[in-house]
Amino acid sequence: MSLKNIIAEIDTDVLDVTRTSFEHFDTDVVPRSEDGDLTYEKAQAKKGKKIKTCVLYVDIRNSVALTEKHHTQTMGRIYTAFTKAVLKVARHHDGHIRNIIGDRIMIVFPAKNCFTNAVDCAISINHISQNVIKKHFNAVDFKCGIGIDFGELRVIKVGIQRNGTERGENKGLVWVGYPANIASRLTDMANKEVVEVYFNVTRKYRRMPIFERYPSLSRIFGNESPFLKQDDDQNFFLKSEVLSFKDFTDALIDFKDGEMNTSGVKIVGFEKKTRKTKYPSILMTDKVFKGFRSQNLTRTSILNNYWTEQKHDIKNVQNRVYGGEVTWKFS
Repeated sequence: MSLKNIIAEIDTDVLDVTRTSFEHFDTDVVPRSEDGDLTYEKAQAKKGKKIKTCVLYVDIRNSVALTEKHHTQTMGRIYTAFTKAVLKVARHHDGHIRNIIGDRIMIVFPAKNCFTNAVDCAISINHISQNVIKKHFNAVDFKCGIGIDFGELRVIKVGIQRNGTERGENKGLVWVGYPANIASRLTDMANKEVVEVYFNVTRKYRRMPIFERYPSLSRIFGNESPFLKQDDDQNFFLKSEVLSFKDFTDALIDFKDGEMNTSGVKIVGFEKKTRKTKYPSILMTDKVFKGFRSQNLTRTSILNNYWTEQKHDIKNVQNRVYGGEVTWKFS
């Protein structure tokens, strides 16, 4: 088939997708690519599933830098050993591997006991990272980051139907929903030290004109108040604010006559500062933490407050985040 015909066929496929209805059915079981209830589109309603559960991502930290520093064979051994270990503990904690992209692994849990299973799986992965991988590869500064979120995931099958040896390589599952995105964001930051630039800014704001605040005065004194002139210092007030680097530069709109202005407000002074934030190896949203705590009130990690709330500025993560450096202690 010529390239022109292939593109014409793709055009038809895309048109078909735009006209296809999508139906999602509830499930408590983690869908798999061979699930007969998941369908391709092709002129019929595309069937998917939705599951409310925990999703976990784990990623090797600084993998590019490690590859540059260490022999390729060494990194190949680490990837092999770590991936195999994660697959084994995921199965032990009732998790299902649903994506492996390079050194990032996605694990989804059945709805039943998902909070306990997901957090315990994270503890096991962290334990392996700190106490097993490091033991056998002591010359490598090996670290991993783990992120967990809970919520509704919608699952659809994508790809093309094909027979032969390439059959499995041409199809897969797409997990659509905030939990997958948020867990991935948490994984990006877990076990990292972030240096953030921010500004302490003092700005001069103009108060609302007195006649706007007290319209009745204009009827008494006319257009001008004998108590407060337009350029009177009492007409202004100073406010100190902390702005991120982006917020500061985005707000900066003018610099003239030796004065900076942000959105029409004069900057009286500012100071550039930096702060460091070190995130622990395991990060989870407050939904996961609360679910885990409610199921495990007598667990050591709960009684001893091993999980602590993290001050964070993680992209797209609006709610509270908890984290910890928790591993297992075997007698």
